[in-house]
Amino acid sequence: MTLSGKTSRPPVLRPGDLIAIAAPSSAAARRDLIRGAEFIASKGFPVTYREDICAKKGYLAGDDSRRRDELNAFIRDPEVKAILLARGGYGVSRIIDGLSTSALKRRPKIVAGYSDATALLLFLQQRCGLPVLHGPFVTDSPRDLSRLIVTMKGGREPLTIGGLRTLRPGKAAAPLTGGNLTLLAHSIGTPFEVETRRRVLFLEEVNEAPYRVDRLIRQLVLAGKFRGISGLLIGRISGAGRSSRTAWERLLLEAVGERKIPVAAAFPAGHGPGNATFPLGVRARLDTDGRSVAFDPFLQL
Repeated sequence: MTLSGKTSRPPVLRPGDLIAIAAPSSAAARRDLIRGAEFIASKGFPVTYREDICAKKGYLAGDDSRRRDELNAFIRDPEVKAILLARGGYGVSRIIDGLSTSALKRRPKIVAGYSDATALLLFLQQRCGLPVLHGPFVTDSPRDLSRLIVTMKGGREPLTIGGLRTLRPGKAAAPLTGGNLTLLAHSIGTPFEVETRRRVLFLEEVNEAPYRVDRLIRQLVLAGKFRGISGLLIGRISGAGRSSRTAWERLLLEAVGERKIPVAAAFPAGHGPGNATFPLGVRARLDTDGRSVAFDPFLQL
């Protein structure tokens, strides 16, 4: 649910549509950026990005004004049909309050990312009513980029992802929200604070010790973010051994409590290769009997 209660689906990508690349977080290596841009262009989509996209200011891709102006320019440009991100790291939350939401409300377009982009994806869902894509960065593997491109091109068959592992049985049909656990916890008290009531909540994380995961989950619990959720979808827990993943799942089941809602793990999304592309901000149908999740249409055909 957005502040206005309305959603507006962006159109599917068609051959020749312009894709912009922005770097609102940390800086990407130019070699990796060019490799990804050339791969996208080889699929029939011209690419644009600023010459200073690989600028560096400490751990950021240039100062706040550079990153904010870059993203706003692509948001406002009517020729740009999709905005992809160079890489994650940190920095989106420093510029989020200066983004042009009115332009996206008037002219919806595809925006995709994950990790630090969780802040941006939440903001666009909740302030603009814009379905967004949780998917790879331009500097990620060609295989993951291929899946992203196929998803942006749309199709008449519903997107369904299977192979889930059931932690608590059941079915749910509700809008999907979520992303990186750290960013979701950091959203509390901000203009993009995650809204979870009557939603399926998706979580993923990378390189966090169990006690740190416990602290992040506890922050969401104390903020009431597990009350009223319709289901829980656990994505990739990268950099954690089997015992750590088991600890993760135990902590999340503890957070859910006795609520009779479906909880599924092994959703193939998050940090690392094989990062699935899927929409946030549209209804997801989580079915632990079928070990799958299916998504309502999120693009205009």
